[in-house]
Amino acid sequence: MDNPYASDPKDVELEAVIAREIRPFCSNLHVSARGGHVILSGLVEDYEDKRSAMSAAQHVAGVHDITNNLRVARTS
Repeated sequence: MDNPYASDPKDVELEAVIAREIRPFCSNLHVSARGGHVILSGLVEDYEDKRSAMSAAQHVAGVHDITNNLRVARTS
């Protein structure tokens, strides 16, 4: 969960806050942040969880842009 490449403590804190917010929707979660740009990756059960995780991440203060690389485990 921690990004060893994040040089700004604000990025590390942002990653932690987002991870807490979207943990209920994801497994094998990885959050990376740099200057307000966030990359989400991991596994979600369905498309509703993917949308919910994205929405939760968007509402975290300091997030400016999100790349959603979450994968859906089930497609039906």
